[in-house]
Amino acid sequence: MQFELTGRDAEIAALAKQVGQDVLQPHAAATDAGNFPAQNLRALGTTGLLGIKIRKEYGGLQAGNVAYVAAIRELAGVCASTAVTVAVTNMVGDMIQLYGSEDQRQRHLPQLTSGQYLAGSFALSETGAGSDAAALRTRAERDGDDWILNGSKMWITSGDVAGVTLVMAKTDGTKGSRGITAFLVEPGTPGFEIGRHEEKLGLRGSSTVALSFVDCRLPDSARLGGEGQGFEIAMTALDGGRCGIGGQALGMGYRVLAESARHLEARKSADKTLGTDQNSQFRLADMAMRLDAAWLMVLRAAWLGDQGKKMSREAAMAKVMASEAGDFAAKTAMQLVGAAALDARHPVARALRDVRVSRIYEGTSEIQRLVIARSLAASV
Repeated sequence: MQFELTGRDAEIAALAKQVGQDVLQPHAAATDAGNFPAQNLRALGTTGLLGIKIRKEYGGLQAGNVAYVAAIRELAGVCASTAVTVAVTNMVGDMIQLYGSEDQRQRHLPQLTSGQYLAGSFALSETGAGSDAAALRTRAERDGDDWILNGSKMWITSGDVAGVTLVMAKTDGTKGSRGITAFLVEPGTPGFEIGRHEEKLGLRGSSTVALSFVDCRLPDSARLGGEGQGFEIAMTALDGGRCGIGGQALGMGYRVLAESARHLEARKSADKTLGTDQNSQFRLADMAMRLDAAWLMVLRAAWLGDQGKKMSREAAMAKVMASEAGDFAAKTAMQLVGAAALDARHPVARALRDVRVSRIYEGTSEIQRLVIARSLAASV
């Protein structure tokens, strides 16, 4: 049993760490101010990190889930806005590689991995269809050899800058989740429109928009996978995505742990005089224990995926543990660092804003607990 990264996984994590320091860190403050990190993504396109699990023939690193979560953790510790953009781009690429035709792979994967597409986008959520993905109302109807897409999506990461957007739509309203089909929609397609940009609490440099489709005509070649296979594609994407969000949350958590440790070391004598030194050390230890426990759960889920084993329950557990551990670490760090962390530019303040959404998107903590409980009930 191995408890540390080795071989190719360690190399990719080290690459992501170096890229974070050299490329992301100089622009982190500007990105947090709300500037989309286009320069970061173009630079990442030369490293393969936009397609970590994509085969080398398409420009990827041809690695696995463990390498992916380790890389995302390193990037998120420096700039979470860039990390979430990278994560969604990887997710879209993974689904095209897994379910796409060779023409679709050739058309989109080299552009995603190289940064020629600034990003990929995943369009599932709608008003009233967030936690209940099967309740979506966007529809695609056959018209000869084409499909006519109508509907709207919300909270779509990189929806305005993506070179390709993976859209889920109902194609048979009588079959529930079995009536959902996936489509690849490219910018400039008539009827595909970008809506409002969201003003978010955190992840300010990550673009989040509404999308609408008005009589948007798509050829059948834009369909990803089979008719009615969209829900399967979405759930497969989300299993891997939840591991990635675990990596994101822990990247921020470990960053604020380091910031807290440095702060306490600098004021060691003052804390001792005040009699608060032991209390502060205990809080630091609590942060480290929760983060490390969550990281092991993320690694377990990622490893299961690399072995080709089902990991839905383990991915749900990992996401809950990691997102809540990261959130706990950020709140605790804010208390330990004190007034200095109230400056919006401080890494702890940024992490506190950025990490909170990890408990919400790609399945709330409550939904993850339902997934876990239902899995347990099915196994008895």
